Amino acid sequence: MKKSQPLHWQAYEYEPREQSGDWFWAVGIVTVGVAVTAIIFNNTLFAIVIILAGFSLSLYAARPPQIIDVVIDDIGVRIDKAFYPYLTLESFWVENQHGFPRILIKSQKLIMPYIVVPLDEEEHEPELVAKTLLRHLPEVFHSESVFEKILERLGF
Repeated sequence: MKKSQPLHWQAYEYEPREQSGDWFWAVGIVTVGVAVTAIIFNNTLFAIVIILAGFSLSLYAARPPQIIDVVIDDIGVRIDKAFYPYLTLESFWVENQHGFPRILIKSQKLIMPYIVVPLDEEEHEPELVAKTLLRHLPEVFHSESVFEKILERLGF
């Protein structure tokens, strides 16, 4: 089999979004409300965990998305330092909705069944990426999980 030229691009790890001050206020109010409810029910440890989770969530939301390297070659898919050989992958789907194209790759791993790879549409057309992946994986329709759609709706 003839070796093909690897595809390489850089993209944001997720769609960049500015979180408004109202968003942070909402997270703070919900966090304090749940923590106070936990204290009322004599569950102080849960209240502490909720406060730490709200604080961590706010820190994560405030950070800008990092630029990641993506390489697709004849061996597998590399996303920054993580490498996924084709033997551990089942199928893929190129999603081009919402103006932020991405590749959804189904993995054989139970803990991380889908790998979402952002696509740099300026350098690589979705059709070229699909053609390259088709040499190793079948193209099967995949959709993001409900949990990921909720997180996206909340601004993550």
